[in-house]
Amino acid sequence: MELRHLKTFLAAAETLSISAASRQLRVTQPALSRQIQDLEAEVGQPLFVRHPGGLKLTPAGVELRDRGARVIAAHDDALRAVRADPPAAAHLRLAYSPTLHMWTRFMAPAVTRLQARETGLTSTVQELVPGKIIAGLRAGDIDVGMFVAGTHPNIVGVTCELAVHLPVSAVVAVDHPLAKRRQLEIEDFRDQEVIGFSEESFPGRDLSFRQRCREAGFEPRIHRVGDSLLDALVIGRQRGALGIAASLGLKSFIPGVVFVPIRPPSVTFPLFVASTDAIAAAGKLREQIVAEAARVARAP
Repeated sequence: MELRHLKTFLAAAETLSISAASRQLRVTQPALSRQIQDLEAEVGQPLFVRHPGGLKLTPAGVELRDRGARVIAAHDDALRAVRADPPAAAHLRLAYSPTLHMWTRFMAPAVTRLQARETGLTSTVQELVPGKIIAGLRAGDIDVGMFVAGTHPNIVGVTCELAVHLPVSAVVAVDHPLAKRRQLEIEDFRDQEVIGFSEESFPGRDLSFRQRCREAGFEPRIHRVGDSLLDALVIGRQRGALGIAASLGLKSFIPGVVFVPIRPPSVTFPLFVASTDAIAAAGKLREQIVAEAARVARAP
């Protein structure tokens, strides 16, 4: 039963006249009669008794009039409520892994593009280590997170996808003996200490690197310093150690070090983007970030 048929019936039930109802609804009498006949066919019994003086409701017509009037009233109330009080625009709580280039290269352009399509969309953003982002997504405190992790996290109520494999280079102090090399072999790490971060803060960050070293026949000496990039740089300089980092876009942000590529097969960091399923705009932003990451990765 369509609303227009019900409205036609109610007009006829109110006026008890085909001609009066047709004038009220601004439709022709034959069209109005056909709609009532269609409705009677659907109901399976007459709604009116027709006589020369007009129309009279049958018991079924009286029942449909009373119930139909409530349906139309509820429909009109719902429209008025939506028009008077439109749904609030989404506010997204965002988080990204250090460093700043994660925001400037991937997340910020995606937010800008989504805001151009989603009127009123607002957001707050914070930089957190991956372990805290994953915990925040799991607790419902973060709506969209972008982070490096060794494996695909499984979080109830959250959709997570691999955006891109970030290329990894060696981070070498400018005065280190290896700083002037055009690229490093994985074998060059055999006798070098490598600055890393805690597994709690960066779960699985160095998984690909450790696998490459093991394939070369040695276990890397990783000195873990917690979760501070600045601490890692300072301690690395003090100890004459190397580091590993996603080289994409970082060269202009960290003075005093150079990024030396590692000869293929590549060492990579998997970059994941996750969003809560409870907010539609969060899913749209996740998709936009993944597309932005793919675009940046393809750029020369």
